[in-house]
Amino acid sequence: MPPRLRNLRVLALVASLCAAVAALGIVLLGVSSRATPDDRFNATAISPSRPAPLTRGAGVDGRPVRVPVEGRPAVVTFLFANCPDVCPAVAAVLARALDDLGDDAGELDVVAVSVDPAGDTREDVADFLERFRLRGRMDYITGTRAELAPIWRDWFVLAQDAGADASVHSARVVLIDRDGR
Repeated sequence: MPPRLRNLRVLALVASLCAAVAALGIVLLGVSSRATPDDRFNATAISPSRPAPLTRGAGVDGRPVRVPVEGRPAVVTFLFANCPDVCPAVAAVLARALDDLGDDAGELDVVAVSVDPAGDTREDVADFLERFRLRGRMDYITGTRAELAPIWRDWFVLAQDAGADASVHSARVVLIDRDGR
C-alpha cells in the first residue's frame, strides 16, 4: 500500500475513533437520565447549531427510515458492513452506549447510512448488525449510489469510492437533539 494511502487510512481511523468516543459521551450524557451536570465529555459542537438534514431512505429490510423524528434524539453515522477498521469501532461503541442506556435506549433513534452502496448487500448488513448486537437497535439505510449521494452531500460525508482498494470514507457520528438540531 502506498505510504500516502496508508497515512490517509491511519488518519481516518484516528478521527473515527475520536468521533466514536465523543458520540459515546454525548449519548450517555445527553440521553441518559443517569447523567449529572458534573459529568464531562469531549465532543465538537456545531456552533451555531443548525437543523439536521431530513434524511429518508430504505432500511436494509426495505422499510422506510427517517431521521430526525420530531421530539426524538438520534445518532446518525455513516458505515459500511465490510469495513475493516473504523466502522467496527464505531458500531462497538454505539452498542456499548445502547447497553449502558438500558431501558432508555428505546428513546434514542440510531441510524447508519451506507457509504458503500455496491458492497452493502442485505446479507452483509444483516451479518454486521448481528455481529455488533445492533439488530433491532439501529436502522441501516442502504440504496444505490444515486439514492445515497444526496444524503452524503447533505451531511458533508465522503463515501467509499466504488473502485477503491482501501477503506476511505468519512466516519461521522452526529447526535441530534429532540429539537432536530
